[in-house]
Amino acid sequence: MQVKLAGFNIDFDQIKDFSDFVETSHNLEEIKDKFKKIQFTPETISAAYARISRSQKSVDELRKLSLEDVEEARKSNQSIVFDMGHSSIAEHAVFNFDIIGISRYLTEFVQRTRLASFTEKSQRYVSPIYSGIKSDYVLPAEIKNNLEFRNEFIKIIEIQNQAYLEFFENLKDYYFKQNANINSSNRLNKKELEGKSKEDSRYVLSLATQTQMGMTINARSIERLLKRLYTVPFKEVGELADKIYYEVKSVTPSLIRYIKPSEYDKERYKTDSHFEPNSDGYKNKLLNYTDNCDEKVLATLLFRKTGNSWEDLLNRIKQMSLQERKSLIIESLKNISSYDSLPREFELAEFIFQLNISASCFAQLKRHRMSTIITSDYKIDYGYTIPGSIIEIGKQEEFTQIIGKTEKFYTKLTKTYPEIKNYILTNAHHKLIIFKLNLRELCNFARLREDSHAQWEIRELAHEIVSECKKVAPLTTILICGKDEFEKLYRNVYKKE
Repeated sequence: MQVKLAGFNIDFDQIKDFSDFVETSHNLEEIKDKFKKIQFTPETISAAYARISRSQKSVDELRKLSLEDVEEARKSNQSIVFDMGHSSIAEHAVFNFDIIGISRYLTEFVQRTRLASFTEKSQRYVSPIYSGIKSDYVLPAEIKNNLEFRNEFIKIIEIQNQAYLEFFENLKDYYFKQNANINSSNRLNKKELEGKSKEDSRYVLSLATQTQMGMTINARSIERLLKRLYTVPFKEVGELADKIYYEVKSVTPSLIRYIKPSEYDKERYKTDSHFEPNSDGYKNKLLNYTDNCDEKVLATLLFRKTGNSWEDLLNRIKQMSLQERKSLIIESLKNISSYDSLPREFELAEFIFQLNISASCFAQLKRHRMSTIITSDYKIDYGYTIPGSIIEIGKQEEFTQIIGKTEKFYTKLTKTYPEIKNYILTNAHHKLIIFKLNLRELCNFARLREDSHAQWEIRELAHEIVSECKKVAPLTTILICGKDEFEKLYRNVYKKE
């Protein structure tokens, strides 16, 4: 595992002042000495911004003062952020990290962070097995010295990886033959066909498979991330937390301090697997939704325009005919494009789903962090997904046998090393999700995930979610679809040729 601090925000005046000095000085030693004395840190910006609310000085003056005395700026940060409790000041310090060689399983814990940005290597586009079948996965430190478990873990991983390579070659042949029979204008290119082959082959790969990602995150979110990571019992996550903290502690000592979890934090993230499974309750379903969501959103659209009492407007909407309500929503969304967000009024309508989805599907769902995503642990009782293409090429039995061997070792790990049992599970294995989103986020979700370019499993899931929402909110979902279908739907709604 490698964690590298790739960048952080600094005061631009530092760069400008140094650049001006270089232009006027012709002494290389003076230039080097000047550079060594510069303290590059985002803390000066956060300290300057923290003083805005209580100072008559202009913002640029406050920044200049912070640059003149970095240690004083750090003391100010500590006082304002930690003693006074104004934690939002830490959000002005932003960091970029290269995170290399961590497991796909670990990414699920990191990417829960809502106020951060992640870009991860995709198994849809990049083969995760690029340097042989023995060097692309994380061997949990917990079993490195237990020869029996170590050897069995490696054996199962190698079986999964070898199957991936076999499925990939078979699926390439399958998709190339299919593509040859398609009209030339609709044919996919070689890269796209190989991508589809990787997309389906990856279901047999384990959650121990290595990946890499770039992370952009502010200091406040880093502190929260580290505190949460330290509650997770397996060693890889602790190693990642240590390395992230090591990279930032010398650069930003005044903004990231309380990283050890409290007893409350530790209890909050514990899992309990003593309940007996009830397979009847594992289906995808709409659990709850805002009553009369169409009417409430329409009333709020009028509220913004008129400023009248919301309750009076709601009663007015209820007295309208269906056609009048439809005309109102159509008028409100006139000229919207597939790249425009729905108005914030649409956030008043919320939907809560239970989802039973594969790790592969969850890897895409977890990116929608503005929604509420609460996950269970993985359990083999929840089932697994076999891609239809695997069945088409006659590899279903082989796939099922690998799942059987995987689950047998998973059960063995559960008894002795429960904290690392999920590493051996595959992208095909399922977990339960509580997924809450509002209409505005549903629109964003649908445009991205119901689009024809989306991966097939999350595209099917998105279609199922959107269909359920349309049943209870037929008017306010009138333009919600994949972005590839938007222009056609818009023309139909507005009767445009």
